[in-house]
Amino acid sequence: MKIVLQKVSRASVSVDSQVVSGIKDGYMLLVGISVDDTMKDVEKLSKKVATLRAFDDDTGYGWKKNIKEVQGQILSISQFTLMGITKKGTKPDFHLAQKGHLAKELYDNFLALLRQDLGDDNVKDGVFGAMMSCELVNEGPVTIILDTTV
Repeated sequence: MKIVLQKVSRASVSVDSQVVSGIKDGYMLLVGISVDDTMKDVEKLSKKVATLRAFDDDTGYGWKKNIKEVQGQILSISQFTLMGITKKGTKPDFHLAQKGHLAKELYDNFLALLRQDLGDDNVKDGVFGAMMSCELVNEGPVTIILDTTV
């Protein structure tokens, strides 16, 4: 399982030019599920996202608070292309990306765990399997890659 986590001051996702979700201060996540991922991977990365200290404390010093402590929000986007392999040729190979219905089940569990930790209103997502347009303002910029295989 791979996640590209970006700290944002705002982020939104649209499908067919219609905004389906948006957040202010928090994280935008791009989430890729591989054929080898299990609930153990989902649990590990949901906990990591919820507890990662990427925010300033009350004095302005960074890397002290997690998203829950700053009452931040999460916009999570399913992203099978994170599993793409580009070692050979010019066309990405996606055979390591989990099949749709299995990936959706793990992805939904990931969202449920985050919502359990942060509250339903603080965890938004896009439309699984849809062609989406994402907009964000990356703060810092802070971009961190989380990967259960490393």
